[in-house]
Amino acid sequence: MTKRKMKMWWMPLCVMAVLCAVVFGSGFAMSARADDGCVHGYAAEEIAATCTERGYTLYTCANCGDTRKDKYTDVKGHAYKQTAVSPTCTDKGYILYVCEDCGEHYTETTAAAKGHLFSEITVPATCTHKGYVTHFCTVCGYEFSDGYIDEKGHKYAETVVAPTCTEDGYTEHVCAVCEDVYYDSFTDAIGHEYAQEVTEPTCLSGGYTTYTCETCGDAFVAEYTEAKGHEFTEIVTAATCVGYGYTEHVCEDCEDRYVTDYIEPTGHDYLHVLVPAEKDKVGYTRHICCKCSYSYLSDFVTSGDSGYIEEEKPIESHKHYYELYAQDNAEDMYFILMRVCACGETMSGYLNIRFTDENGNSTNEIMNAYGQVSYADKTGVYTVTVSDENGNELKSFAVQGKEKEVPTKPSEPQEPTEPIEPNTPDEPTEPKEPETPDKPSKPTEPNTPQEPTTPNGAETEKSGKGNGVAVALFVIMLVLLAGGAVAFVLVRKFRNGKGNKK
Repeated sequence: MTKRKMKMWWMPLCVMAVLCAVVFGSGFAMSARADDGCVHGYAAEEIAATCTERGYTLYTCANCGDTRKDKYTDVKGHAYKQTAVSPTCTDKGYILYVCEDCGEHYTETTAAAKGHLFSEITVPATCTHKGYVTHFCTVCGYEFSDGYIDEKGHKYAETVVAPTCTEDGYTEHVCAVCEDVYYDSFTDAIGHEYAQEVTEPTCLSGGYTTYTCETCGDAFVAEYTEAKGHEFTEIVTAATCVGYGYTEHVCEDCEDRYVTDYIEPTGHDYLHVLVPAEKDKVGYTRHICCKCSYSYLSDFVTSGDSGYIEEEKPIESHKHYYELYAQDNAEDMYFILMRVCACGETMSGYLNIRFTDENGNSTNEIMNAYGQVSYADKTGVYTVTVSDENGNELKSFAVQGKEKEVPTKPSEPQEPTEPIEPNTPDEPTEPKEPETPDKPSKPTEPNTPQEPTTPNGAETEKSGKGNGVAVALFVIMLVLLAGGAVAFVLVRKFRNGKGNKK
């Protein structure tokens, strides 16, 4: 019993001893009770050594912040990198030592400063700036100035600029040395003085008013008006024997013109005057245009000679004796009247022209400017009597107007025949009910009918209808024969079948 009790006491003691060894051996990783009453829970942190300080292990309590250090390591020391720096004008030359780990650095002088190498630049004084000497180092660019002298000041020349219509006037001050400029003594612009010039509208161009400044010549246009358009006057020029007729349209304002309605020349309308040959005088035919009085001679003959001569002998001056010539143009239904002297001179004056028909009815007509008298509106034969202004009859002749229309005697109308009464149509009979057709057997193919000939008259039409009926009957017969043959075959088969059964 004693050994058993001892064994029971030693076992807890051994467990406690192991637990204490684990706690103290792991650097106080397990909780322990301190003097101040905190149950410390330390966390270990490795602090690396630096260039100037040792490394160690730092234990920090998470509950109260208490710290402890152990396991120290040696200081690393600096790891310097060297950089050589050359001397300048103002700085010494040296070697720069910089620790690559912590940045600690120091220098070691190797050479003295070189000093500046100056170049001097003299800047003269101006109107507004002082003069001086600039010392410029050609090595490093450092500079400084000295030797200052005062500025000279401006020397201005004045120019007075007068105001214009649109620009103000002023006095301009320009320095003769540096050309600096400033302005003063301003005066207002005087404004335009416009003179008006009205341009009236023309036929094609609009009108307007031009305003021109009498001082500076500035100009602008305003107050436009539309073009008037042409005002044409028509001048009709009649066609002549050799010249075209036309209508000329001339504008009364601008004399612009254009021509329309051309008419071809009318051609000469000659009156042929035969002058017979006499002793010691040449005969000829004079052709005188009754419109324009142009004339020419032809058919020259001598007395007793039927031949022609080439040249006309001059006619001696004489007292004129005028004879009335009449020339009928039956195709155009007008005649020409002209009083002509043997020398070719024509005479104008009043002529009384009287037309008398076959019944003795008379009318007076007037001759036109060309000596023409028209009878195109007259029918039948007329006697024309021509008298002068004194009533003396000068000539009488007949003209044929339009032919008289002979009226045809209308035929007598035939007496109308009595109308034939129409036949009364038969009353329609009631239609018969159509018979129920037998079920047709399969028809044979009908023969292709011949094309009917072209009908000639009523008889041909009748025969055509008869042929159509005959063809229809023929087809029906063929169908009936075919149906009978089929029925006969069926009956024979039926009887043969009954005989075989027996």
